[in-house]
Amino acid sequence: MYKFIILLLTIFEAQITYMTFYLENLSFLNFLVLHGLVSFVLFFYHQYNKRDAFIYNRLSFAVPFAGIFLYLINIVFSKEKKFKIVDEVFDFEKYLDEKIFLKEINISKELKLISAVDTMSVQGRKEKKDFIIKFKPEDIKIRVRMLKKGLVDKDIEVVHYSAIEFNQLSERFDKQLRKYKKIYKGSKKEKCFDDLIIFYENYLKNEILEGDILNLHRELYIKILEERIEGDKRLKNYIRLLNMYLVTERYDQVEKECKKLLKVKENNFEIYIILTKLYYESKNLIGLKTINGKYKAEKIMMSKEVENIFEICGIER
Repeated sequence: MYKFIILLLTIFEAQITYMTFYLENLSFLNFLVLHGLVSFVLFFYHQYNKRDAFIYNRLSFAVPFAGIFLYLINIVFSKEKKFKIVDEVFDFEKYLDEKIFLKEINISKELKLISAVDTMSVQGRKEKKDFIIKFKPEDIKIRVRMLKKGLVDKDIEVVHYSAIEFNQLSERFDKQLRKYKKIYKGSKKEKCFDDLIIFYENYLKNEILEGDILNLHRELYIKILEERIEGDKRLKNYIRLLNMYLVTERYDQVEKECKKLLKVKENNFEIYIILTKLYYESKNLIGLKTINGKYKAEKIMMSKEVENIFEICGIER
């Protein structure tokens, strides 16, 4: 019988340790109380013989001290693992989205982002809450990613704080967007339009919006640009529109508009960048080879992104 009791106590002890160190939802006071209960049962259980009594009476003292020792060790190493939230986290200013894999990546900053992700993955409740509140880099996309990670955390308080911060951030962007739209609607001036479009671009890229809401806003962004282009023929407006056509995979429309623009803006390198991205994303190898030939023949300036596309596709520049 006593062996069965000891087995149950061992399982109980393992559960306490698991809850404390892995789930992090057991307070230190409860940790001590539960260890005390284990020791109490070990010490006062009277059905084992004298030899077993010698062993288990000593275990009754060893268990709580071993638990406290492990708890303190965990705290010490957690502090060593934790990087300085305020000092180091704000170094992410030039972070590049992993989806833009054609551009050069700053490995140092990528590793720091991984450290930030680890903070939300392995640190305790207090560290995560501090991180959520204090982590405010200039690149909003990074903050959004950290908050989204907090929204699926196993600790309900971390989820709560992440939800509050995320909702506040989303409301702030919605409010600013309405303000820019109102200003532009009232004046129709070039500067007001540029301010609106620049803000809208950032809003669409920072990952606050998702799913159907994101698609809706992309359509609204396209509509604003299409209406503006009727009277404002600046090339940068066309480039913005074509880039969003690429995002929404309107490949035929992109090619058609680029050909029209090249009749007016012959050999313009920005239009050629759009065409190169179009053929790459639509997996049109023949189109890429053709555009590469035009780059060479017309001696058109080639961006690093375009060079990387040709290199990935095995096309000699």
